[in-house]
Amino acid sequence: MGKQIETLSRVLDPSKVIQYLRDREKENGGFSFAPELYPDIEDTYYAVRTLQLLKADIDRDKTANYLKSIDWKEVGFPRAVYMLLYIHQSLYIELPRQLIDLSGKDWFGFAVLDVQYFSDEMRKLLGRPLKPLNSPSSWQLQTNESLQTLRKKVAILLDRDINFDRQPIIRWVQLSQNGDGGFGFYPETTSYMENTYCALEILPKLGSSPMQIELCRKYILGCQTNNGGFGRAPVSFPFIESTFHAVSGLLLSEGMGGDKN
Repeated sequence: MGKQIETLSRVLDPSKVIQYLRDREKENGGFSFAPELYPDIEDTYYAVRTLQLLKADIDRDKTANYLKSIDWKEVGFPRAVYMLLYIHQSLYIELPRQLIDLSGKDWFGFAVLDVQYFSDEMRKLLGRPLKPLNSPSSWQLQTNESLQTLRKKVAILLDRDINFDRQPIIRWVQLSQNGDGGFGFYPETTSYMENTYCALEILPKLGSSPMQIELCRKYILGCQTNNGGFGRAPVSFPFIESTFHAVSGLLLSEGMGGDKN
């Protein structure tokens, strides 16, 4: 990772990104993309992840103070539980009983894909074995699914060493890249940072890369704003989540080869 950061520094000034995040950390801990808003779980998670990727210091005490303010009755989605679990675990903050209980909850009534994906991620953080899929055939990949759906499905299948035909998925993802270098939700849809990140996470797992990797990097860099953060698209408002997707995407792209015809 150290070499990757050194390589990243040739095209991006990490200090600008770090300062963007520091400016959005609250006095009592936690982060929010807008200075006038209260901190929230999602922004705090993505800020912590991005600072970790950039090997920047994180004020553990301030973050722990924010976590103590969490109203656990309001934590009602597996994604939020995973994010809180990650922050606690990665910063070596003691897990509260409420979080331990939520991490083992059966999330009936929620989207099946999200439940499976985030339950898997929580079990990995806790060092627990993954549960077998109830119906592996129902998890077969479809080439008409969005990149965000495919990212989760690919992770679920690969984590269990379940075989599937990779080539149609690789081709579908590659075809989702646009002339501006970014990726859409599907082929022939508008490029956004979150889809570009998904593509850069999916393709190397399947032994491939974008057809135009240099143009992809150029798209990501073109989404950075003057204050150091990144937007979902060029000339757009910066978000902490988009900033994580951008930094992570650039780091993922460093492991990829040249453009493919």
